[in-house]
Amino acid sequence: MKVKSIFLNMVLIAGIVFFLAGCATTGGTKVSMSYEKYTPSFRAADYRHMKGKKVVLASFHNQAQNTRAWSYQSVDSNYVYEGNAALDSYYWYCFEKAFRHIGVRIVDYETDERHYRRYRHRYGWSAPGPGAYSAPKNVSEFQLILTSLTDQEFKFKVLVFKNGESRLDKEFAVKMPPAGTEDIPALEKRAYRLVDLAFTTIMKDRDFRRVF
Repeated sequence: MKVKSIFLNMVLIAGIVFFLAGCATTGGTKVSMSYEKYTPSFRAADYRHMKGKKVVLASFHNQAQNTRAWSYQSVDSNYVYEGNAALDSYYWYCFEKAFRHIGVRIVDYETDERHYRRYRHRYGWSAPGPGAYSAPKNVSEFQLILTSLTDQEFKFKVLVFKNGESRLDKEFAVKMPPAGTEDIPALEKRAYRLVDLAFTTIMKDRDFRRVF
């Protein structure tokens, strides 16, 4: 009985250690980010061609292996940028603000009981399509997949669907120079500028503009 009790205690301790390790934030000084504090800093007038358009924002997906669910690191691992939501949700809400900033109207899916098919991609998830719900006619569905993320480089994939068809499946990469500061508020602002850079890069892309 004593041996069994010791064994159970060891199992319990090991379980606690693994749990804490899984929940722990990667080492480094934390830089807190909040989609509620994010405000687009780019000129809306530069994207006047987008004003009045509509979009359905589908779920974003974080496939970046160099991130944790809620955070990413600086290249030198000295800082951990942690959001107030999981990264996919954090970027979703930031992009929602960015689209509204340039005059794009965010609309919801509509119910559609007549069709029951879904779209499959090699990433292993299903894009929203005709089925229980679908985007309104001639309105683009926008999805973003995070594939790699640090404070200096953001790689992602953009997918656009319209009228039940895939219109765009394109990879992007944006880069920023080293921070050059240890000031936490400045680093937080820099994280928001990375959102701006990703968003505006998409908006300027000819392929995106052609199908959106």
